[in-house]
Amino acid sequence: MTSAKNTKMIWFTCGVLGGLMVSYFWPSEIALADTDRDAGGSKFAVITVNTGVATGDAVFVLDFLTGRLYGAAMNAQTGKFTQSYARNIMPDFNLSPDVTPSFVVSSTKLFISARARKQPATNGICVAELKTGRVIVYAFPYATEPRLQPLETLTMVDGFMFRQGVQ
Repeated sequence: MTSAKNTKMIWFTCGVLGGLMVSYFWPSEIALADTDRDAGGSKFAVITVNTGVATGDAVFVLDFLTGRLYGAAMNAQTGKFTQSYARNIMPDFNLSPDVTPSFVVSSTKLFISARARKQPATNGICVAELKTGRVIVYAFPYATEPRLQPLETLTMVDGFMFRQGVQ
């Protein structure tokens, strides 16, 4: 009887060790969800954007109805939103106010050097619009100081056409 128990225990131990080894060496992907839309998917989207190493994230809301991109960055020292951002992106896409845009928004790595007096965050915001067939990337400055900063305008970095516009 003890021989059967020992055999079962050996197989059980081998199975556990084998499973641990497979799970350790199996390639894995980190699941990140940095964008979310409203229930209908047509009124607004929320996106989180990393601001840099050992700093907080910024949260941006793209209002599809007005074409306004609003955001705020959380300071890692205070745990409070100390910086705010805004931009009307409709003119960037040459869209008139009477047109209903079809936006998609995501974060993107930038790592661009400072061209102005303020250092940009390491990540930016990438916005694509179907009717114009255009993609535009926006940058925003981020300061690590904990005091409240004035409202900043998002800066357009660059853009490209991914298709002919749809009318």
